[in-house]
Amino acid sequence: MTAIPNLDFPWSTLKVPLDGTSVLDVPRLKLRTMEEATSFVLAYGFDPTNKSDLTILWDFFDEAVQFLEKTLTDPEYPRVPEHLRSRDAVKDIRRLLLMASGELGSVEQRFCCAILRIMHGLIHLYYDPRHKFFQQMQTQVLARLDKCLHVDPNTGVTSLGRGVEGEEGIKLLFFKKKERKDKSREMIKLLHKAESVVEEIYDRVGIRLVTETKLEALRAVTLLIEKNIISLPNIRPARSRNRLIDIQRLKFELERISTHLKKTTETQPYVKKMIARLESRIGTKRLGRSLLNPHSSEHYRAIQFTCRELVRVPNPQNKIYQAIQSHFESIPGGSQLLQELFPSTPPTHDFGFFPYEVQVMDVKAYADSVFGKSNHEEYRRKQLDAARRRVFGRELSAND
Repeated sequence: MTAIPNLDFPWSTLKVPLDGTSVLDVPRLKLRTMEEATSFVLAYGFDPTNKSDLTILWDFFDEAVQFLEKTLTDPEYPRVPEHLRSRDAVKDIRRLLLMASGELGSVEQRFCCAILRIMHGLIHLYYDPRHKFFQQMQTQVLARLDKCLHVDPNTGVTSLGRGVEGEEGIKLLFFKKKERKDKSREMIKLLHKAESVVEEIYDRVGIRLVTETKLEALRAVTLLIEKNIISLPNIRPARSRNRLIDIQRLKFELERISTHLKKTTETQPYVKKMIARLESRIGTKRLGRSLLNPHSSEHYRAIQFTCRELVRVPNPQNKIYQAIQSHFESIPGGSQLLQELFPSTPPTHDFGFFPYEVQVMDVKAYADSVFGKSNHEEYRRKQLDAARRRVFGRELSAND
């Protein structure tokens, strides 16, 4: 007689490989024994029986507890329970996994899941391979921008694009080189929405340019491309959005201006009036939430896109090779030993792509992002609230 197969499926867990659900949105784990917990940690990438690995895990545990209490500062769960907040109290890191598999919704289960969710994010941030490219990437991108920035010594006005053949460049009312967020901000970014993963933190480095007008903003984007400050082929598909300018309306208005310019010079004063009226006609009118970031204000206005920088960093293996090559070749059998150590000469550099973000806006949109309906502090508050909800599983049920 054929045995009846096991028909008990872990539905919430299966949503991760089948539906694309984030592991952070799994309501609880399904581990029952210390052996299962050990196997789980080994599959993750650490050996809980290895002293060195265990030290790493405990360090991430300490940081997770600190993050929960000092950064998230959840009003309902402000402090980690005493029996969960220290190494001495927990005793075995694997116990967190077993308690996270306990009664759904209990305080102990919620906090263990919260700690593990934070540890997961911290581990991915720390071991992001792009870290080794960070300084070189920042230098490469910003150096090209610096070459095209000109500060008038008399007025102090900053322009994008040095004057060429009488051109004055594009006046910038404000520009900012966005440097890497602190770890807490990166963690909030990871936690606030289900789609966030370390590989999709695109704005560790970025550029923000603020021009006087929308038309100048578009000219600034054009200049970034034409001067090869950014690489057109390396703009990341599907990460570009324009919520500043109605391009179709702008094309229509520019066509009208072009038509008048083809007429007699008597139309010049009228053309100037047409150009002056552009600003009130070419702004985007449609409000709406960003599909890429639901916490962005519907009033936020900017041209925003993500580039990828091909970064080159010196290869440490090549440095070692160069340092020992002459020494080995001068001793008997040294060349053969060198060949065994280095079957081929290590390349002088490693290469890797690193994303960075560009934002361009006019002064009206910038003022609104600082003081108005789309201000950044409100954006951050929404992100923090969403992160709290996810970390403590407030919107999850056993059927999720």
